[in-house]
Amino acid sequence: MEEPDREALTQAWKSWMEQYIKVSGKVPPGNESGNATWVRQPPKRKPDLRLTPGRHMQLTVPLENLIDTLVKENKVVAFIKGPRSAPLCGFSQRVIAILESEGVDYESVNVLDEEYNYGLRETLKKYSNWPTFPQIFLDGELVGGCDILTSMYEKGEVASVFKK
Repeated sequence: MEEPDREALTQAWKSWMEQYIKVSGKVPPGNESGNATWVRQPPKRKPDLRLTPGRHMQLTVPLENLIDTLVKENKVVAFIKGPRSAPLCGFSQRVIAILESEGVDYESVNVLDEEYNYGLRETLKKYSNWPTFPQIFLDGELVGGCDILTSMYEKGEVASVFKK
């Protein structure tokens, strides 16, 4: 076929399918109903990290130590309001959008999760000496919040700084 259009390709595919079924008695592999082989799957998102086993469990280590370990053992950590799959504030949403668009591999922590991150917001404010959220850490150091990350993004610095 010279420069086939969609209709010509569809007709050729239907003819091939009919011939294959006539000869073999079955649908060609990959063409079965419900087959998702050729469907683009959405990228799998990492789950948000949880700092504690649950609100009603007694911690054996201070929350500050858990935060310290988390930010030092992970290259990039974003403490955000809400889950990374659906941030609950515009600033957190912007931070996630920037990190995702730049292909940064990062961990996220939902500071509003009172079941598994109970007391995190106040403890993190003291730990980082930064009063607002989101908070982004790189190599154990606070980078800042949405305004700083947005400024870095607008200057084209995010990929080079966060993906070293």
